[in-house]
Amino acid sequence: MFFINSTKFLLTNSMVIGVIISISSSNWISLWLGMEISMLSFIPLMMSNKITSSQSMIQYFITQSLASTMFLFSIITMLIGVNMVMNEMFMVISMLIKIGIAPFHNWILLIIESIDYTIMFLLLTVMKLPALTAMYQINSKMLVIPMLISLMVSSISSLNQSSLRKLLGLSSIYNMTLIISSISAMKISLIFLFIYSINLMMLILTIESMKVNFINQFVFNEFTLWTKINLWINMLSMAGFPPLMGFISKMMVIQMLISLNEILMVCLIMLTSLLILMFYTRLVFSSMLISYTFKKWTLNFSKPLHFIMISNLFLSCSLLVMNCLL
Repeated sequence: MFFINSTKFLLTNSMVIGVIISISSSNWISLWLGMEISMLSFIPLMMSNKITSSQSMIQYFITQSLASTMFLFSIITMLIGVNMVMNEMFMVISMLIKIGIAPFHNWILLIIESIDYTIMFLLLTVMKLPALTAMYQINSKMLVIPMLISLMVSSISSLNQSSLRKLLGLSSIYNMTLIISSISAMKISLIFLFIYSINLMMLILTIESMKVNFINQFVFNEFTLWTKINLWINMLSMAGFPPLMGFISKMMVIQMLISLNEILMVCLIMLTSLLILMFYTRLVFSSMLISYTFKKWTLNFSKPLHFIMISNLFLSCSLLVMNCLL
């Protein structure tokens, strides 16, 4: 029998309401208010499992409170009309802290080690929407240097990681940098975030079914052939390998940056994409090499994981058609 946890249901509703208030706000105060509602609703959700430590909740609260205080201070100074250049810098830094872009990314890597995969999915996708809305409203020219730093830090740091959670966190930093690079065209940013959310959800479902937390567990644990192929396709889609879904979103961002003559950004995105592809490929390369014997009559395509693999292959064609129509 299925029971609904009323506390989680109430907190999730209030979190979504806070995100909607921030997205649909027409002034800075209501945008800040929506951020605070979603933050205060998300913190109790982090205690939905037994592995979450109170230290992670305190770290998340302090980081978000610092960013919210800086954002509110910049709003007040903007209303007064004092030192507009410093005001814009404070607003940009506060939103970069909330999103978790380098060099303000260490709090994400510390928190995701002790939270559930479902909470991690909400932290890396839904909770970024209010800050992305604020970044679209600010439309600052100060984002070039943080984006360049974030692309290099996230791609290089991932090469020395063995934890899957930290790898997903670094991948989120990289993808959020791509979203911010196209923030002037909000339609492309939302499509990118939607495709990234689908890919992350598919990958999390696969990793949870395999019960794997570190890279070396792919070597010591033996999985079926179709599980390995499914993981391989999901990893390639997250890395932006053609013709999968992740490639379509990255192609849209690069196409928009080329139209804006952002040649340096395009070159750096292409170079760092190779490093991202390398560490995603490294995750499953060793497990694919290990042979697994199975009977032919055990092949079954009715499992949900196989649906994830097939949808990752065929949804890219529909997304490409939608991109041509838009």
